[in-house]
Parts: sequence; C-alpha cells; structure tokens
Amino acid sequence: MAGKQFDVAILGASGFTGQQAVRALVRQAAHTPLRWAVAGRNVEKLRKVVADHVPAGAPQPEVVSADATDLDALASLAAATRVLLNLAGPYAMTGEAVVQACIANGTHYLDLSGETFWVRQLIARHHRAAERAAVKVIPCCGYESLPFDLATLWAARALRDRFAAPARDMKIIVSFTGKRITRLADAVSGGTVASLKTMLEHDRTDSMRNVACLLPEAESAQAKMAARRSAIRFVPHYDEDVKAVTAPTVPAPFVNPPIVLRSVALTNDATLFSNDFSYHEATNMGSLVPATSLLPHAATLPLQWAAAASLAAPLANLSAAVAGPLGFEREGLRKLTEWLAPDPGAGPTEDVLSGMGYAFDVFASTAKENRWHGRVEAQGHPGYRSTPEMVVAAALGLASGALGQTPHHGIVTPATGLGIEAVDALRAAGVRYFEA
Repeated sequence: MAGKQFDVAILGASGFTGQQAVRALVRQAAHTPLRWAVAGRNVEKLRKVVADHVPAGAPQPEVVSADATDLDALASLAAATRVLLNLAGPYAMTGEAVVQACIANGTHYLDLSGETFWVRQLIARHHRAAERAAVKVIPCCGYESLPFDLATLWAARALRDRFAAPARDMKIIVSFTGKRITRLADAVSGGTVASLKTMLEHDRTDSMRNVACLLPEAESAQAKMAARRSAIRFVPHYDEDVKAVTAPTVPAPFVNPPIVLRSVALTNDATLFSNDFSYHEATNMGSLVPATSLLPHAATLPLQWAAAASLAAPLANLSAAVAGPLGFEREGLRKLTEWLAPDPGAGPTEDVLSGMGYAFDVFASTAKENRWHGRVEAQGHPGYRSTPEMVVAAALGLASGALGQTPHHGIVTPATGLGIEAVDALRAAGVRYFEA
C-alpha cells in the first residue's frame, strides 16, 4: 500500500452517520498528520459536510466524486487509498462493487453492515482473492459487531492468562446507560432499518437463524453442532449473574453470534477457545426499566418481564419471516421497519447522541468452571455516536499500522482483522475494557 494518496477515505460521508464519522476523524486525528478524503455521489453535499465539520486549522480532506455504482470511480478511489471506510449502505445492494475495487487495488476495507446473508456471499465469492491480495475486508465493524467480537477475544485471553485454560462458555449482557430514550427515532438507526429492509426483501437464506452461517464449512456436522450450542435465545429469562430479566440483544440479535463464531474459527487457537465453545448475549432489561426510590429493583421485575416479552416476540418473528417464504408476515414486518425509519439524513439530537451510553458485562468460563468477569463501558448513542467513533478508530489504526498486525486476511472479522491491540485503540472512541 506504499505510495497511496490517502491514508483514509470515507465513502458516503454526506449521510447522518457519515457526518458523525467525519466529526470523529477530525477529533481523533487532531494531532496526527493525515491525508484523507470524503467521497460520495453529491459533491456539493460533501463540501458542505467539510465546511460544517472540519475546522480551518485541521487537515482538509479531498472531496471525491464516487458513486457506489460507478466502477471506474470506485477503482480510482480504492487505488488512491490505504483504508476505505464504506458508509454507503445498504450493503447488499452496492457494497460488493466497493469490496471488489478494494481487493483489486490492495486497499483495506471497513463497513457497518449487519446483513449476514451478504457477508456470507462475500466470503464465498471473494475471500480467497482478498487473502491472495493481503487485504483485510472487515464487515460489521460498528456496534454490530466490533465491541462484542473484541470482548470475546479479550475475555478468552484473560482466561488463558489466569487459568491456563481456553474459554468454553462466553456470555455478554448489555445494559444501556445515561440518557433514556423517549422517541423511537432516537432509538433506531437509519442504517439498521435499511439493513432490516434489505434482508426482508432479498434474504432467502437461513443466515438469521443459523449462527454458524459464516463458518468456513457452514454445512459441516461440526458447524451444525456449533450452531446448536450458540443458538439465539429468543425466550426471556432471569439471569442470576446480573439479577435481572434478559431479552435478546437489540436491534439485531442475529448479527454478533455468527461474527464471533467466525472469529473463533479463524483464530483456530486451542489455547483460547475449546472445541465445544458456546457464545450467548442478551439485554439487561433492568437497564431499560430502572429502579427508583419509589420502585426498588425487585419491584421492577414484572415490568422487566413485560418489556422483555415485547422485545423478544417481534425479533423472533423477524427471524422466522426472513428465513421463511415471502408472505403476509414478511410484508407486515417490512411496513413496520418503514414506519420505524427516521427521515433520510436525520437522526437524534446532540443531547441524545452524547447523553446515551452502554455497557457489557462479560462472563467467561472454562471447562473446569473457572470464571472471569470483565466489563466494557462506552460513551454515546450505540448506533449514531459510538459506531462512527469506533470504526474511525479502527480505520486510523489500520492506516497507521498500529492495528492489523495479525496473519488474517480475506473476509475477516473485527477481532481477527484488527487484533487485540484494538482494545486500547478504542479508548480514543470512548470505549473502555476492564476487569470487573
């Protein structure tokens, strides 16, 4: 990648998330010499983004006209760039051409996709070519699935260091912190809604039900056993570790498990992960139904059960509808996602973006029931603020060489593509990992 004109390029910089990524890059690279570009279809919108978010004294980006359907423009952009950050989703519609341009021109690639059926297609079509080109193609590098995937690797290393044994069971319980959500438009990312709509319209696979769908041998007996061990739990239950009712993770419980299991397979290290490894995650409903002076924690349990059921049922229906034939259920869910979608280019207020946060309790154990508890805490709205901050930190780390010193190339995962060094790198994005 020597001699590239740009260290980082942001494709789709004029969208709401793109603007947040520009803002994050300016802040994180404030004291670092950086050659960068913003790219997209509308040059005038890109220039306005630069004027609004890049101070006069900061390194100024080049504005590049590049439509995700213009193969020549994509090739030119990729040829000039060390790391391309693709924010122009939904990815199943236009992302493959961007990936191909990056592979052909030796450019590392990051995106925020949650469309596992599309990632599965990328692996089948382009993994070998990306490996030969020594290119890292890292989908799902936002809230889904970077912090979860990295937390799993981090916890497995902690178990090995402390007990000299690999992880057999991994459980991540998500809590939401800070300012509470009062509007649906504040809770649902436009990119997530677009991905859900794309899956409802185009996914005819079992990728939302089969958590082993991204494994190298997804149809093997071993993969099927892995899928059973780590199957998504849609039924709410009471978790003794966090003393709260839990429900499936929101907004998309079917994204992280396949990524984590692919990381385990690509890592292929028996000192880190046992052959019967299982992964599960859930939402702590106590964080969504908080206790007060008038309503102590124990008294909120009925409300937690009710809230958990209201989350679990539509997510289970979504998984069933996408995996099943096109019909009334799929059409009804498509209309629901349209109703939930924020206006194009719109998003939460700055007060909500900065006031929200999230945390993970990470519980890892070995076959001998040695247990370890870690915690991850993050600042900002998970989708709109933390996601662009994290993916920018990943892109800057790849561009500088501080991240990515792993042997894994091809269609990889955040943990295997970036490496354990990303734990420290994500501090710049407001994400902290520490032992509980």
